[in-house]
Amino acid sequence: MALSFGTLVFVSVGGVLALSVGANFRNTLDLLGAQSSLLVDAMEDALRAEMGNAESAVEGVAELYAQGDFRIDDAAMPATVAGALAAAPGTTAMLICTPDLVCRATAHETDDNAADTIQHFPAEPEKSPQVRAALEQRRLIEGKQWGAIVANEFGLFAHVSMPLIRDGATGGWVIAAVKLQKLSEITQELSARFGTHAFILDGEDKVLADQRLADPQAPQHGIVPLMPAAQFGDPVIAAYGSRRPEEEFNNERFRDVEVAEVELGGDEDTWSDGNTYVVISRKITGYGDRPWTLGAYFRASDVADELQRVLASALLGLGALICAVLVAVLLGRRLSRPIRAIADQASRIADFDLDGIAPLPPSRVREIDNQATAFNAMLIGLRAFSTYIPRSLVAKLVRTGEIGVAEPRAASVTVMFTDIAAFTTLSEHMSAAEIARALNHHFEILCRAVDVEGGTVDKFLGDGMMAFFGAPDRLEGHAAAAVRAAAAIRDELEEDNRKAPAEGRPPLRIRIGIHTGPVIVGNIGAADRVNYTIIGDTVNVSQRLQGLAKELVPEETVAIVISGETAARLDERFMITPAGEHRLRGRGEATEVYLVEGIAPAAPVSQTARAG
Repeated sequence: MALSFGTLVFVSVGGVLALSVGANFRNTLDLLGAQSSLLVDAMEDALRAEMGNAESAVEGVAELYAQGDFRIDDAAMPATVAGALAAAPGTTAMLICTPDLVCRATAHETDDNAADTIQHFPAEPEKSPQVRAALEQRRLIEGKQWGAIVANEFGLFAHVSMPLIRDGATGGWVIAAVKLQKLSEITQELSARFGTHAFILDGEDKVLADQRLADPQAPQHGIVPLMPAAQFGDPVIAAYGSRRPEEEFNNERFRDVEVAEVELGGDEDTWSDGNTYVVISRKITGYGDRPWTLGAYFRASDVADELQRVLASALLGLGALICAVLVAVLLGRRLSRPIRAIADQASRIADFDLDGIAPLPPSRVREIDNQATAFNAMLIGLRAFSTYIPRSLVAKLVRTGEIGVAEPRAASVTVMFTDIAAFTTLSEHMSAAEIARALNHHFEILCRAVDVEGGTVDKFLGDGMMAFFGAPDRLEGHAAAAVRAAAAIRDELEEDNRKAPAEGRPPLRIRIGIHTGPVIVGNIGAADRVNYTIIGDTVNVSQRLQGLAKELVPEETVAIVISGETAARLDERFMITPAGEHRLRGRGEATEVYLVEGIAPAAPVSQTARAG
């Protein structure tokens, strides 16, 4: 955990620090270029919103005309056009022009008190040659169309027009004009917001909008829209045509934004001399005969200054990183100790080794303390619970890790039944405490032998025990495992009987019946009381064989009787004696029965075999 904490802090803080510092100037330019592309996006959004108001205005008037809400020469037309103009912020004027080039204009007027009003102008033939040429060209185009920049006595305008069509006949055109000064106001506002210099070019060689053009006094100083870039008086814009694009920038990543360098003088690639600029630009179409270029520029030395600030902060960040890693490692080591203790104890619970688990100590960390408290409460509950269930069975179910392992299923297992001969007679001369002690001691011997061979103790039946081999573990050779367990019980019981008189216990004789066959194994019972057990005829046969042992070998200390199905699964090491066929209660056919005499020890591996 300490290593993980330290690594996590190092990777996270170090990664952020590395990203902040960058490897070189190009990485810093990349980040600033991405930020500058936001400026171009904002400029395009503002421009399209401004021009979109004009488009919406002409579309609305054309729709009202098509619906018959007004005629070009009736009294309703001025109010309709005035309403459309009032709803289109940024649109300077609207005109209704007839096919004979007679136009009726409605425009925004600003008085000396800066109050905005809408002024209507009488119908008259269009005087501006550019406007007349645009109208003549308009006859050849259908639908909505942005035309070329036009000039009249009021200034330069971008305009969008749409035919007025009713009943399939064209009665004229509606035109919305946007004064170019509006576009310059957009560049002025965005330049102030982003701390850069924004501009719009018609193509690449004429200045359409710039913050200098937003000044109403600009024409008096000879600064007007559509000036050639070389004459505009801005050296960066003048040199835009000779810019050097940065090839390493991916246009797809920057959404068609071009990042380029403009060198005004001095040594090439000298980014701190104030003569190199970074220009961000994008071309858009749809507002005239030529594409418009939306652009912005800033000094490259600003990038160098930013890099110096990042490098200075990097030194502080590096020191903070070292301190953070050290603190994370120490904290991780402190936190890992109680968590490791919880994990160790939990692994013992997985093996159901409840007696070897010590309660967890309290912790100053509230979450860990809560976890320790909950763990200790769980341990107390499990210890109480484990008194009434076979621990070995629970341990096996936990170890399998299979989902649904306890669901009832068909399986082939080997079942063992044991019973103490004449225990009722023995118990008549013993107190209740002595009987309990004797049975508990006896069952410890049985359970130990079953557990060693991988069997499962199902239940205790008075002075007897039922166990099975082959579930929940899918035990290979479960028949041999059951017989080995029985042989181990015989050996240990004979040794225990020799010690019994000295310890005040009566010697015991037991009978063991073993049978192999199909059963249903799994959780059986009601919703609030379930046992993991087996059912089937195999269980009955095993119990009948245990009872048959009383008749076959009544004087044996430990009599082990197995069925032919079990005997067929044993190898030659098992010494078994045929005991004939017997009809067991509840079965129609006779059952072949064998007595287990012992198990031969495994033959030692010879030196020759080892060498081979």
